[in-house]
Order: sequence, then C-alpha cells, then structure tokens
Amino acid sequence: MRTLWLVIQREFVSNVLTSRFMIGFVVCLLSTAVAVFVQVDDYEKHLVGYNTAVRESQAGPQNWKLYTDISQRVHRRPNPLGIFNIGMENSGVNTVVVEPDKPIWTRDSRSPGWGETTQKIGADNPFLAMFLSVDVVFVFKIVLSALAILFAYNTISGEREDGTLKLVLSNSIPRDAVVLGKYLGGMLSLFPIVLVSLIVALLIAVSSPVTAFDGNDIAHILLIFGISLLYVSTWYLLGLLLSVWTKEASTTLILSMFIWVVLTSVHANVATFAVTKFSPHKPQSENEVFQQTIQLWDDFKKERDDYLKKRGYDSPTKTVSWHRDEKGRRGGSSGTYSTSAQWFLIESYNIGNIKYADVSVLQEFLSYQEPLRIAYTDRAEEILKQPAEARERNAKFADMISRISFADVYHYAVGAIAGTDRESYNDFIESSRAYKREIAEYLKDKKAFSSLAWFSDDQGAADLTDLPVFRHHRLSLSESFFRASVDILILLAWNIVLFMVAYVSFLRYEIS
Repeated sequence: MRTLWLVIQREFVSNVLTSRFMIGFVVCLLSTAVAVFVQVDDYEKHLVGYNTAVRESQAGPQNWKLYTDISQRVHRRPNPLGIFNIGMENSGVNTVVVEPDKPIWTRDSRSPGWGETTQKIGADNPFLAMFLSVDVVFVFKIVLSALAILFAYNTISGEREDGTLKLVLSNSIPRDAVVLGKYLGGMLSLFPIVLVSLIVALLIAVSSPVTAFDGNDIAHILLIFGISLLYVSTWYLLGLLLSVWTKEASTTLILSMFIWVVLTSVHANVATFAVTKFSPHKPQSENEVFQQTIQLWDDFKKERDDYLKKRGYDSPTKTVSWHRDEKGRRGGSSGTYSTSAQWFLIESYNIGNIKYADVSVLQEFLSYQEPLRIAYTDRAEEILKQPAEARERNAKFADMISRISFADVYHYAVGAIAGTDRESYNDFIESSRAYKREIAEYLKDKKAFSSLAWFSDDQGAADLTDLPVFRHHRLSLSESFFRASVDILILLAWNIVLFMVAYVSFLRYEIS
C-alpha cells in the first residue's frame, strides 16, 4: 500500500508542477466562468419572457364568455440547470396553444404546427447563436478531455524515453502498483480542476437574483459533477493505454489527439449526416398526412350529418325554433361559422336573443357532436404527429451510433440528468396533449357541450373558475438517474475495459 501511495504522490506532483497544469487550470476556469455568465444572462431573459407570457395567459380566461372560447396557452418554463447544459432549451417551441377540438403537432423542432413561441429564442447573428451554445458541459467535454490526454500521453512512453521507467521497475515495485498509481495520481491532479471550475460556475449562477436552486437542483448538479469525473477518467485511461502501446511520447500525443478530434467533433456530425442522408425511417410527406386528415374530417362531417338527417334536420342552425317578440318580429338570430382549413375543421355557433329561441334540439345535438369532434381530433392528432415520430426514431438511431464516442455518451447522460435533453422536451409536448385531454374531460363532466354557455352568453357567461391548470412535472433525482443510467453504465464500462486492457498490456510491457 505504501508503494502504491508513493507512485500516486509522484504522479500527482509531476503533473501539478508542470506548466500544462496551470495553463489547463486557467483555461478551464476562465472558459467555465465566461460560459456561465453568458448562460445566466440568457436564462434571465428567457425567464422574463416566460413570466410575462404566463401573466397574459392567466388573464385570458377572464375575457372568455363561452366554453368555445377556451384557448389556453401552456408555457415551457426555463430550466435553471440549462445554465450548465443548454440541450434543448434554445430549441423547439416554448408555448403550445391548447384547444380541446384542435390537434397538437409539430412540423419540425423549430416550427410548431399549432402554437407559438413565448419569446424569440437564439439570435439572428449565427456567430452569437453559436457562442450562446457554449455551456459548462461543453467546456468540460472539450477542454477537460484534451487536458486528460495531455496529462496521460507520456505517463509510460515518456518515462520509457527518459529511462526513468526502467529505474522505477528496478526497485522491485510491482507493475500493477505502477499502472494503478499512475491512474489514481493523474485523476487526483485533474480532480481540483473539475471541482474548482464547477464551484465557480455554481457561485456565478447563484449570484443571479433569478436563479433559485433547490435541494433537488443541487443534487442534480452534484450528479453532473460525478459523471464529469467519470468522463475525464475515460479519456485519461485512453491516453494511458496508448502510452503503453506506443514507444515514443510524440507518437502517443499525435494518436491521442487524432482520436480526440474524431470523437469530440467529427463522429457525431458524421453519424447525424449519415442518418439524415440515409434515413432508416422514412417520414410521410406533409401532403400525404394532410390528405389523410382531410379524409378524416370528411368522415366526421358525414357521421355528424347522418345523425342530423335521422332527426329530420339539414343543418345545426335549423334545429333552433324561434318565437315572436312583442312587435311580432322574429325574436333573434342564429349563425354557424364553419370553415375547413387545410387539415382541419373549425366550426362554432352563435345564438342571439336566446330568450325567444327554443334551442333544446341544438343542445341535444351538440352533446352528441362535440365529443365526436374531440374523438376525431385525437385521431387526427395521431396522424399528424407520425412524421415527427419518424424523425424522432431517426434521431434516436443517430444517437445510438453516436454513443460509440465517449464525448457523446457524456453529452446524453448530462442532458438526461439536467432535464434538457430531447426526451425532456418531448415530455413537455406530451404534457400539453395530456392537458388538452384533461380540458376535454372537464367539459364533459360539466356537461358544457349541451350548456347554453356553449353558444350564447345572453343567460350568463361560462363558469371557468375551476378550469384545470397546466403543470409540467420535473424529474426527481432518481428519475433523472434512471433515464441517464444506460449512458452512465456505458461510461463506466469503457473505464473498466480501458483500465483492464492498459493493466494487462503493461504487465506484458517490454522496457528495452
């Protein structure tokens, strides 16, 4: 044990006293600080836009007089952990308009099919937008991995060239103690860089008056710190292994940096390009999807009209019978507003001077039609979201290929922990759809479809005081860990494999 500690101490001191340690420490610290300053400012702007949008949405129901006026906006709250890992925070939609008789779907990751953004995301300047994508995890992914390579590349091959390795092994020091000590010593010298950088990032983040991290957020940040150490360990072990396999330190460095460039920058882009070019899942064209939804709405109108004809009516408004007012005139007016968009039917009713009208048949008809319309809306939604689901399957396939790279595995793991990954964004969209179904059930329970307040406010406005409120669930630490568990296990497996290969290779290593 004493021998192992001496090797660890020697490796730690030899790393810390080098210029690469100080340069790496300063570069990582400054890069992290600048990235956090930028992301905190961006988060503050997003939060202001979110709070403004929420206030406007809360004021909306006060102006609604009919149940058909319900057009609730649900907003994606900015994630404070996005300061450390942006992920999907600057992508997708921030606001979805929820109406029970309209489908929710997306055309792509930037343009909503139904809804609009809370505030503008990103920047018009592409260089500024690129700078805004730099976060703490990006700095760790690039800078710390390169630093780990620089610490590890000459651990064996460099000492072999200097002749110190032969001298060390001549003192009857076990080879397993040498390789384990060099690994632990190297990681011990990288640990303060990771720790201090993360502490500085956290201090800058909490100094903002709008960032209020709770215990759950701090636990997530600590888990990100642990995964970052595991990621750095992977690169250090790769450098150690290459140092064992090569005879000269310069060769080790060139080979290590080549692999570093491929795995951190090239591999993911090539995988994404290849999957985009040769998509395993071909999405339907928008025209095909629209044609299916148009046919679906035609089926709805046919089913609705058949029901009317069985009751002896040609149109919903003709179900209303009118009395005469005091002057013997027809007592009021009714109207139906109906239009077919490219992919769905919009229809509403308006009855004026309802005290002169008998709307009992219309009420009975609407209690049949509106649940039917919502059912068809759900079916249309399933059709409209098929292209997005195909794109999602292609993206997951690209992610699977990208997981060959340590850097991409680290990126996916941290995104899942921070709740800024694509799956968390999809959770927001699915929560919006669930909220739409909740509003539909709310209307059914209140018997709103057959209520006078569905088509007239002459007898009083609709009661919307108990309208359901949208709540988007954030994942707990255990849920986040479970979601990231596969990527964490991949990083852990790479660490074990690389260490064992380096260990066995060094046991068979020939010094001369």
